Amino acid sequence: MSGTPSRNHVLFILAVFFGLLFSGHTASSQAGDWAGAVRMEDGVEIVSNPRTPIEDPFTIALRELWRVGGDSQADEEFFGIINQVVTDADGNVYLLDQQLNEVRVFSPDGDYLHTIGREGEGPGEFRAAADMFFLPNGNLGVLQLAPGRIVAFTLAGEPADDYPTPRTEGGETPRLFNGQRWGDGLALIIGHNEQRDGALYVYRSLIKVDSDGVELERLLTSERVLSFVDFLFDETIWRTFDDRWKVGPSGDLYAVDGYLDYEIIVWDRQGNRKRVITRDYDHWDRTKEEKQEMYDIFDALLQNQLPEYSINISDYDSDVVDVHPRKDGSLWVLTSRGAWERPEGSLGVFDVFDSDGRFLRKMTLMGEGHPLEDGYFFVGDRLFVVTDLLEARISSRGGRKGDGEAGEEPEPVSVICYEISSSDAIAQVDTAR
Repeated sequence: MSGTPSRNHVLFILAVFFGLLFSGHTASSQAGDWAGAVRMEDGVEIVSNPRTPIEDPFTIALRELWRVGGDSQADEEFFGIINQVVTDADGNVYLLDQQLNEVRVFSPDGDYLHTIGREGEGPGEFRAAADMFFLPNGNLGVLQLAPGRIVAFTLAGEPADDYPTPRTEGGETPRLFNGQRWGDGLALIIGHNEQRDGALYVYRSLIKVDSDGVELERLLTSERVLSFVDFLFDETIWRTFDDRWKVGPSGDLYAVDGYLDYEIIVWDRQGNRKRVITRDYDHWDRTKEEKQEMYDIFDALLQNQLPEYSINISDYDSDVVDVHPRKDGSLWVLTSRGAWERPEGSLGVFDVFDSDGRFLRKMTLMGEGHPLEDGYFFVGDRLFVVTDLLEARISSRGGRKGDGEAGEEPEPVSVICYEISSSDAIAQVDTAR
């Protein structure tokens, strides 16, 4: 076995931090085959899953449909930092480039169509975009961190009126970190900072807003304290719900709150907490070498950003690395073990849950992709892999990893489009651990 944890361990944690400084299986299952338990607590369904899933695990060989970027000499295939991928109803693919401040649009077959947006502060312009998603009115929205804006475009690429943003109690626009359409409104991660007592207090919230940008529900909140005297970057503090939440095609929202434990909270489209999914799981105990690897990555990303800092790396990796709700109602979860123990030549091993939150099976995806170095974007029946995403981020900040040289030229970024189809199952494998 070989592998490393998902890029979400690093890329989204640092996206949050640097914001301060500037088709699976059907969803049905047989109750008799499931050894878990369900109970109600304050009107919320608690689904406790056993270690063993209902069905046998198997492997899918992902079918590559196309790839762009890499060594291509075409101007439209030169990428900086691709931090989001979405597709429209016609299957066209939108790639948000945070570094180049534009959205490249490709056909379902990977042919370049046009570019949307440019750097600036006017209509149809943005800087350092944090996220991208489709708005309730059908336009494309690009989320700008600060000043917080949701810059809107028609699908033809024409500027549209900005989508309204929520306001703080003082009437100001908060920082906007990421978001998704949720029913007739949006789900957003917002934040603000307060300086007092010689420290910076950092607040983040996952909220639901309506079509007028008015906050309707506050689902999760966090507070982090940064000392100006002795800054400590602690991954157990910075990794909460910020980077591990998604709205599924059914309208349910899934989020992981806290660093370590295997616990996924589910809200319905009205913003009501409806379910908590857990399962028996042994934390991944990092080796000395694995802890050093994680230290080197965070150190490379923090270089040139702060004069002095220290880094705390946990002895244990997060149980849940990322969550991916699928269009069939299932939920695919990349775990720490699914990342660290992934078979050679695979992107990872995913826990698959049915629409009732029951542990259905383990699924291994075979293909080109490294869960630490690359970005994974599940969209419909496709998986997009953005290669060398971590290296691109480190290089953009002038950092170096371990004994590497500062300013080294990174490998050119590629975007690989895979099709996920259960008909491509090639073998059942033992991933029961």
